[in-house]
Amino acid sequence: MVKIFQAKWSFIALQILDLATTLFAFHLGGYEVNPLVARMTAIFGPLGGVAVSKVLAVLIAWRVQKLLWVANLFYTGIVSWNILLIAVTVATLKH
Repeated sequence: MVKIFQAKWSFIALQILDLATTLFAFHLGGYEVNPLVARMTAIFGPLGGVAVSKVLAVLIAWRVQKLLWVANLFYTGIVSWNILLIAVTVATLKH
């Protein structure tokens, strides 16, 4: 498990999952709570703003390999939260 959280490919996969779940949440009427990413979405649009934030995250993470496991753990929480909010929203919309 430690090797998975220390792997660069894990970070890339989590960035893709965060991008996908964030865009889906936007589709359902959600909004970005990170003020920096929210500003980028205001400037570049939903897809562009989130994509720019993902590129920046990857560039930063590549420079701090020793702390990559912390970033992976953090983004695992974000993606899990996004999935939970999407599930709750979809369940609410069905009723």
